[in-house]
Amino acid sequence: MEQFNRNRRTFSAGVALAALVTLPLVFGATVANAASIKGNWFGSGTFKLQEGKTERFRCRVKYGRIAGQDFSVSARCATSGTRLDQTGQLTRISANRYVGQLRNEQFNVSARVTVTVSGPQQTVSIASKHGTASIVLSRR
Repeated sequence: MEQFNRNRRTFSAGVALAALVTLPLVFGATVANAASIKGNWFGSGTFKLQEGKTERFRCRVKYGRIAGQDFSVSARCATSGTRLDQTGQLTRISANRYVGQLRNEQFNVSARVTVTVSGPQQTVSIASKHGTASIVLSRR
């Protein structure tokens, strides 16, 4: 009986150790792949200025990892008559959400950005003192 209990404890310890080693690898890879923003994204959206004017635009956005949960962002967007370049930084705050700041040097404007990733798409919300924007982006 003592041999049986010792074998059962050894087996249980082995199963627990295997779970501790493999589960973080599987879970970490799944979360990282499912909600990663790193790479190139394309899409369109609308912005609404404080005075009420609304306009559509298209964007190409590139995200790169800085370190840990921090990502760089550069975006080139265009309306029917204007090209806009923005740069900034985002921080991953949960498995599929990122928040940060964008800066447009042309118009001396900074904005708060929230990105929510859902599979191959992301929804981007931007807010500044001049207005708001909403963009849906996807990978190509």
